[in-house]
Amino acid sequence: MSQDARVLSVQALRDFKVSMIKFVEEARGALSGVDMELRRMRDWLERDQLGYWTTQVKKRQEALMNARSDLAKRHIAAQGNSSISDTDQKEAVRLAQKRLHIAEEKVQVVKRLIPVLHHAIADYKSCASPMTDHLSGGMEKSMGTLEKMVRSLEDYLALQAPTTGRLDPVGGAARSAEGTTASSGSAAPAASADAPTPAATPEPAEAPAAADR
Repeated sequence: MSQDARVLSVQALRDFKVSMIKFVEEARGALSGVDMELRRMRDWLERDQLGYWTTQVKKRQEALMNARSDLAKRHIAAQGNSSISDTDQKEAVRLAQKRLHIAEEKVQVVKRLIPVLHHAIADYKSCASPMTDHLSGGMEKSMGTLEKMVRSLEDYLALQAPTTGRLDPVGGAARSAEGTTASSGSAAPAASADAPTPAATPEPAEAPAAADR
């Protein structure tokens, strides 16, 4: 069974399209921000942290070698002289070894975190990829369809129904009946007045009496 279209508000469709455009812009901005943050984190871990601690390992190895060299020199100077102490040199070697050990641990931690970060980025991209693809193509298609709907409804609302005279079925029938009655009543007298008067039929003459024989 066909039904008439009920167009309540085309403006609501226009407002919905505006909201869709705003959502697409915000969603794209959010996804772009996350991608930038992931790249920043990856660069910070692979370049800054790994490079920094690798350099620190080399510097602290050199510091440890210098501390050990100072301690060896102190041992040579202390030979035959009990008044010379090597306590400070030994402490410097101990601190240099500790700092080198911390730097080496940092390098190992960063190297373990790099594949973990790569795995997390891959998981995120696999989940965000459908959303990214839909924002690139699906939403554009949806907004195009919505625009066609708005134009079709506007064209539909612009149509005007043809205006023709209409008779009241009850009043028109009554007026038609009255006109027929009046027409019949006026026609009867006119016909009687105009019709010729029929001639009188002559009475038959008496037959003549028979002759006497």
